[in-house]
Amino acid sequence: MKTSRFIPTSLAVLAIGLGSLPAEAQETWSIDRCMAYAVEHNRTVKQRTYEASNYRLDHTKAIGSFLPSLNGSIGVQYNYGRSVDPETNTYNNISTFNNGYGLETSLPVFRGGSLINEVRRSRANVLLGKAALQEARDNTALETFQAYINALYYYGTARLARQKLADSDSLLYKTRRQEELGLKGAADVAQVAAQQATDAYHLTHQENLYATALLTLKQQMNLPATDSLLLDTCLLEATTMEQVDLQPADAGTVYQIALRTNPTLRQAEMRKQVANMERKKSLSAFFPSISFYAGISSSYYKELHKTGYPSWKKQLDTNFGQYFGFSMSIPFFNRLTALTHRRQAVNNYHIAVEQYEAQKEELQKLVLQAIQDREGYLKESLQMEKKVSSDALAYRITRRKFEEGLMTSLDVKNNAATLLESQTLLLQSRLTYLMKCRLVEYYQGKELILMKNEE
Repeated sequence: MKTSRFIPTSLAVLAIGLGSLPAEAQETWSIDRCMAYAVEHNRTVKQRTYEASNYRLDHTKAIGSFLPSLNGSIGVQYNYGRSVDPETNTYNNISTFNNGYGLETSLPVFRGGSLINEVRRSRANVLLGKAALQEARDNTALETFQAYINALYYYGTARLARQKLADSDSLLYKTRRQEELGLKGAADVAQVAAQQATDAYHLTHQENLYATALLTLKQQMNLPATDSLLLDTCLLEATTMEQVDLQPADAGTVYQIALRTNPTLRQAEMRKQVANMERKKSLSAFFPSISFYAGISSSYYKELHKTGYPSWKKQLDTNFGQYFGFSMSIPFFNRLTALTHRRQAVNNYHIAVEQYEAQKEELQKLVLQAIQDREGYLKESLQMEKKVSSDALAYRITRRKFEEGLMTSLDVKNNAATLLESQTLLLQSRLTYLMKCRLVEYYQGKELILMKNEE
């Protein structure tokens, strides 16, 4: 299979460059290195990481609901003045001291299915948190990719403007020499000088746009603005795209893969599952709840300033008791709360289903659009390569004729502007094609970042 020097079908060109650069250029930042740095330092990604951790903790808590609870209690009481004698249950004016000890365990036996549905809901939330985290990472990477492409574009337009200015400087020098020899007039020199000044302004403007795009990229990466950022410009060294062997992508196949891997759709699916578990859980309010409980207890009592009471240990042994039992709570009327909650849960489930279906339709449209854009920008790039070649030839002929006195400076200006416009459009279509290729591969389930962050 033939591949292009500009963009192989697999886009592996994004990963080359750093290893083959000389030692002094090892600090260049490739697209993948910038994306990896942005994902690592993005605050939204960090928030989603903590949220995913909370979902896992909720799942652990839901599992713990099946385990028995164990509670201990100790009570100490000092009474003085008029009080009730616990032995005779009559009032007297004595001072007493008593304390009690208890240990009780309880276990839910039946909760109308709410416990198991809560575990299922929390498990769906765990998957939801993972999908949200992956979506944050992917969005950060894609936004960084876009910012990097924009910076590369303005770097390329600034380089084209620099080349255009150098060509204008050369033409101005030759025109002035020809004026000294009497081959050109002052009007020709003035027009060429005006074009040279315009090109100088255009270069300054493009450099300012590049500086702004570079600052935007740093902000997207959360990189300090004062840090240097040297872009890897190997993607701008392309010569031709005629050798690109673009493998056609079937939109239906890509869509089926995206249904399983796309984190945004995955979130909608998990929200639907969460709503379904909430819907099932709402039925538990109509069923009785049953719990088992058991425990042990003991106590100690004595009247102060009076002797003859058994020792503390003996009283604990004497008063030691054990108990167990079952309790049942039957809902008869809760002021329509359960019924209302049930209906709301059903509505929320239907809302989640509609959102999931809408997200599937949106994903299908995005997949189809990405494939069409990739193929369209490849065709545009191929056509623009031919136009650039023709415009470059036309400009060289026009300039040569101008130097020979056969054409005017206006003709040179128009042809130069046409060539610059064609070169700019070719640069734009190539970089956009690169971005669409990566987007299609993302929908095919491939990783957005093809290499780890290199130090």
